[in-house]
Amino acid sequence: MSESKSQKSSRSLTGIAGIVAVATLISKIFGLVRQQAIAAAFGVGPAVDAYNYAYVIPGFLLILLGGINGPFHSAIVSVLAKRHKSEAPPLVETITTFVGGVLLLVTVGLIIFADPLIDLVAPGLSQTTKGLEIRAIAIQQFQIMAPMALLAGLIGIGFGALNAADMYWLPSISPLFSSVALIGGIFILALQLGEKVIQPEYAMMGGLVLAWGTLI
Repeated sequence: MSESKSQKSSRSLTGIAGIVAVATLISKIFGLVRQQAIAAAFGVGPAVDAYNYAYVIPGFLLILLGGINGPFHSAIVSVLAKRHKSEAPPLVETITTFVGGVLLLVTVGLIIFADPLIDLVAPGLSQTTKGLEIRAIAIQQFQIMAPMALLAGLIGIGFGALNAADMYWLPSISPLFSSVALIGGIFILALQLGEKVIQPEYAMMGGLVLAWGTLI
């Protein structure tokens, strides 16, 4: 009997590991395609340079708060593992409301203080004409991507709740959706502008597409 349970547990762990591995691999492949799409569409220019600066803080918050094994994910898994399933929904709702409120204030702060935060991440941009152009695009991108702070917390809580309910594939494959949205935005922009997409007058438009695609 004990041996049978051990075999079932082993098969279960193997199945979970397989699901996570395949889902993660698919997400990574689409992530690679996304980077290739960005490089093919914009090359090295103001839109991409600005995006690299603007993404630093939102990307950090996404990894910190929304990543698997992040604070919210780990806390939710740990708490729900010790409680009955009937207690999970109200508990998750309470935590989500509180965390969402706090991170909403953080998001507003990021939007308001976008200028100095970009200067903090990319000091010296104001010293050249090209730098000023990159800075202007980066500020717009940063403000668009600021809600990632709020979304990161909600993602961390949601993924923790899913893992506690033995659902593993969605958290592992979720980065795919962001990659698809960004690739789709770049594709539509490229269809509309063609080779003009890399021209300086369209740098702001390209930068906004990158930011909105990342947020979505």
